[in-house]
Amino acid sequence: MQERRFFHLILTLAIAGTAMPAYADVSEQQQATVALAEAAANHPPATETLRGVVDSIDERSDTIRIRLAPDRTEPFKVQDGLLFNAVRFGDPVAFSVQDISGYRTIVGLTKE
Repeated sequence: MQERRFFHLILTLAIAGTAMPAYADVSEQQQATVALAEAAANHPPATETLRGVVDSIDERSDTIRIRLAPDRTEPFKVQDGLLFNAVRFGDPVAFSVQDISGYRTIVGLTKE
């Protein structure tokens, strides 16, 4: 399980464009990974706040489609599945979005 977390962290860092030095000793490599993870923790992902109207809810794919303008709707992943119980079609909402694993993800939502 620890190897899986280690691989996931390295993959995340690679996607973010952070260079990982090539060490022969695994323990040094793990120490470098921890240092990079700590550095990443000090720089939280950017959060964008948006407003819109709930257009559709798709619990199977963990997404909510929100109408941001009369001619523009976008799907957003949901970080917390309890949001599906909090909103319905047509609800005006204000929500916070972060890019998580390549998906624009709702990390906070309030009904207006």
